[in-house]
Amino acid sequence: MSTHPDHLAIFITATDTGVGKTTITASLVLGLKKQGYQVGVMKPVETGIDPQQTETSDTVRLQSLLSPPPPFASICLYAFPQPIAPLTCARETGTTIELARIATAFHLLRQQHPVCLVEGAGGLLTPLSPTHTIRDLIATLNLPALVVGRTSLGSVNHMLLTLEALKGAGIKPCGIVLNDPLSTTQTERFIQQRTSTIRLIQEWSEVPVFGPLEFQKTMQRDWRMGVETLAEHPEMQRLARHIIETQP
Repeated sequence: MSTHPDHLAIFITATDTGVGKTTITASLVLGLKKQGYQVGVMKPVETGIDPQQTETSDTVRLQSLLSPPPPFASICLYAFPQPIAPLTCARETGTTIELARIATAFHLLRQQHPVCLVEGAGGLLTPLSPTHTIRDLIATLNLPALVVGRTSLGSVNHMLLTLEALKGAGIKPCGIVLNDPLSTTQTERFIQQRTSTIRLIQEWSEVPVFGPLEFQKTMQRDWRMGVETLAEHPEMQRLARHIIETQP
């Protein structure tokens, strides 16, 4: 298999919201760019965008990693100020989130970039419309899914449920990333619990597992620097190689 695929795309989803999808997506963008790939990015739906501080939105942060930066609207088709579920945002603003529109934009992006990363919103069953979820969007785009999850207590159940939901829709999981998005005191009990979580996910998932990725203090004061640091993490580099080498 060629190590420089002509067309490669994956969907980054998660077990929950706030687990670090954008951080992982951004780190992959930087890692793949460093390997010489031209990367295109989409985050089709984003909620909670402060009109007065768009620079802290996930979309603008992803936009800032690309050169030249593409238009905001080419990355995010549906942007809402309310920090609530996409379907509720759509209803409150009289908007309909259309999977066909997202698919059209994705296929255009794919024509322009040999490597494409699409980031979801929330978890796999987050509703986008009265009849469709993030899972339906992944199936519509016909992409393998990279699942980002936590290492905290309860994460084994969340991860296995997510994988089961992917399987039920015929979506191939291409990998799991275990991330620690919050600062936690490294007590003996915490380390024991995290080790147990990682081992059980590895044992039960039958999917390549990457991580754990430790909390990056730099991320709080300088997001870009934190992402650049994370992109150099051996597990993120291993993930980037895995994606390139195993995807058709």
